[in-house]
Amino acid sequence: MEALRLTGARLVPIAADAGGLDVDALASLLAREPVRAVYTTPHHQYPTTVTLAAGRRLQLLALARTHRMAILEDDYDHEFHYEGRPVLPLASGDAAGSVVYIGTLSKVLAPGLRIGYCVAPQPLLERVVAVRSYTDLNGDRTLEAAAAELLESGEVGRHIRRARRTYLARRDALVHAIASRLGDVLRITPPSGGMALWARAHGVDPSAWMRAAQARGVAFQVGRQFSFEARPLPYLRLGFAGLDERGLAEAIRRMALALGDLRKQ
Repeated sequence: MEALRLTGARLVPIAADAGGLDVDALASLLAREPVRAVYTTPHHQYPTTVTLAAGRRLQLLALARTHRMAILEDDYDHEFHYEGRPVLPLASGDAAGSVVYIGTLSKVLAPGLRIGYCVAPQPLLERVVAVRSYTDLNGDRTLEAAAAELLESGEVGRHIRRARRTYLARRDALVHAIASRLGDVLRITPPSGGMALWARAHGVDPSAWMRAAQARGVAFQVGRQFSFEARPLPYLRLGFAGLDERGLAEAIRRMALALGDLRKQ
């Protein structure tokens, strides 16, 4: 968000619900004022993890075509979809050149790689390359060559298949642990993909719980951190990719202890 602000963009939030980005709300905004671009994470909406519904995907592409609006499609974790086949990117159905498709190898290989990619109309790509060269003329060519070799050899694809099975097991372990220890305060719908759960909290202040959990050695994010206006929202985002099943069970145990600490105050 801050990267867009630094370009001089005026940011306007658009609501999301169980079907992903509220495209009707975007259409209403477009009827009132021009919009240059919309930033979206349609495969697994960030932070709620929901997938943009098929009808809304078509509607969004039609709006972009009619209003000459760019769609910045951030497909940051496309590889990690656990139920059925991954939904194709918006870019795959874009016949008007409206979509700028952005991805990364950080989730697949390692965050420290800092290697991403962009698929976009040629004039925009040329501009992106020029701007990139101002800050990093050469890049890390050795690292990029190594990543390219891993891709060409098929090793990345094999690694993704292994990681997908691992993360699915971790997702299910976290869901089970929550149901066993925190089922009275957290409501979740297991996501079809991604690397985190979006849980609705009942009868507890998420921010106060977050602070109590930190004292117990557990970190998670709360709805306020994702609110455009920084207003409190009754949600927690719980990442599961970085811990094995035993570690996730221990994290939930500590969250339960932290909740007990909070209720004693």
